[in-house]
Amino acid sequence: MTVYMTLIRILLILFIATGWGAERVKIVTLGPYATENLVLLGLEKNIVGLTVYDKEERKKGKEIIGTLWEPNIEKIVSLKPDAVIVSKEGNKPGVVKKLEKFGIKVYVLGELHNFNDICRNFLYLGKIFKKEKEAEEIIKRVKEKLNKLKKKIKGRKKIFFILGFNPLITMGKTSYINEIVELAGGENIFSEVRKKYFPVSMEEVIRKNPEVIIYLKMEEEQKYFWERMKDVDAVKNKRVYSLQPYIFASPTPESFVKGVEIINHLLYSEKYENRN
Repeated sequence: MTVYMTLIRILLILFIATGWGAERVKIVTLGPYATENLVLLGLEKNIVGLTVYDKEERKKGKEIIGTLWEPNIEKIVSLKPDAVIVSKEGNKPGVVKKLEKFGIKVYVLGELHNFNDICRNFLYLGKIFKKEKEAEEIIKRVKEKLNKLKKKIKGRKKIFFILGFNPLITMGKTSYINEIVELAGGENIFSEVRKKYFPVSMEEVIRKNPEVIIYLKMEEEQKYFWERMKDVDAVKNKRVYSLQPYIFASPTPESFVKGVEIINHLLYSEKYENRN
């Protein structure tokens, strides 16, 4: 009987120490970027609230708490989350103070300029939710994959990457998308600009004459734009491609490498089909 009771006591201690039976942590994310990184960590079921901008499949069974810039504070408070994840990339600084006034724990992800920043934020989330080992293993795996990709990259094609048509927005040297393009074997025609994102004129693009144009499907295309670009090499040679935004706009360590793969394949594979 003594041995039996001792075993029960040990199991009880393990039960409490590991958190078995405890109410699961409830998380609210204030943007797809935070959501996608939590999903990669295996925490999708813990998300109880997210924004209108998240993928439709992520919204199933979740509460919609508004937009990145205008989250519904009352809605968030009503969900009684254990943690709210915000980002310096897309959320207003004032949101943190508003939530903290209600005693809600808020975690802020840093700005993204490169792959290392993406990994740093991912590890931070892993630490918060006791998933450090999983986060480290994922990063190790994707870095090995990225190193293998680097060895295969050949050539250098001039790319114009469009993030918005009205106004015409692209990225510069300090954007992680610029790093994706370079690792994929591309040369961003605005890489000399030390900014993340900024507007450009069609005249500038025409003058730089990109070989390839890539744009994200985030808004309706402007027909007049393509008419003005008809003499640019990318348009003349039908090297214009549209891609879904999530891989590039909501980066995880895994999707960063996937982005490099996609663009490299787009640039140098003869079998790659135009995604328009």
